[in-house]
Amino acid sequence: MRDPFSETSAWGGCRPDGRGALWLRIARSMPGGWPWSRFALIARRVARRHLTGPVDVAVWGQRLRLFPDRSVSEAGILFLPRSWDRAERRLLAQWAEPGFTFVDVGANVGGYSFWVLSLVRGSGAIVAVEPNPDLARQLRFNVRVNRVGDRVRVVEAAVGAARGTGALAVNARNSGEGRLVGAGAGASAESAERAATTMPVQVVTLADVVKDAGLDRLDCLKVDVEGYEPEVVQPFLRDAPRRLWPRHLIVELKADARDGRRSRGLEAWLVARGYRLELRTRLNGLFRLTRSSADLA
Repeated sequence: MRDPFSETSAWGGCRPDGRGALWLRIARSMPGGWPWSRFALIARRVARRHLTGPVDVAVWGQRLRLFPDRSVSEAGILFLPRSWDRAERRLLAQWAEPGFTFVDVGANVGGYSFWVLSLVRGSGAIVAVEPNPDLARQLRFNVRVNRVGDRVRVVEAAVGAARGTGALAVNARNSGEGRLVGAGAGASAESAERAATTMPVQVVTLADVVKDAGLDRLDCLKVDVEGYEPEVVQPFLRDAPRRLWPRHLIVELKADARDGRRSRGLEAWLVARGYRLELRTRLNGLFRLTRSSADLA
């Protein structure tokens, strides 16, 4: 298949077959948790040897076209959908309700967006924001084949502290790991130097995203932008009216030496503004806006 994400490409044309399909089924059939996750990882390793190019699969009731080896997140959704960010998805399922409004900043291939879509079905509004043009194109394809363009809006841009242009530094071995550098990023150029590929991108603010989508409320905001979550979240909460503050937040909180201090600072900053930490996982913090804070408007 020359262009798997063109307007004329149809879902189903990349169904796996042979040994690749067999081992993919084995990996996806494993229940979550130990020791099954270990067996699933072995099956995934074998399946990858026999799968080339994108693969068409059904995930959470959605038709998706995914690559088996382009990014860590994408491989997790393809091979281990039951285990992928399991704790986060479980709590998100408790939050979701009819008419749920979800903004996904750093959407990657849309794992969280399509999970929310599976929860709210025919209602709600989802905005998936992804700066990597390849991933954004893949997102648009998956939105099209599921015929949900009226409920899922794809925004191809980076989100930063200010509008402008910048460069996205992309990890060559993990396309979902991209860091914004340049104007509006609040980042240093060393990120670009560590990456194998950089590409120019448009930079917008979260306020721009909300305004352009015509949203009058945010039920949940998810932000995963490789350590620069403060540049996305803090300017918005400083300037936005309280009625637009997200009721729930899913924010990547890095624990490594490079970003750990910034993450701890963001967590304390959110708590001081009335957000309560409901769950902390290996990568993310999940917060809920308390009623007392919401009533301060």
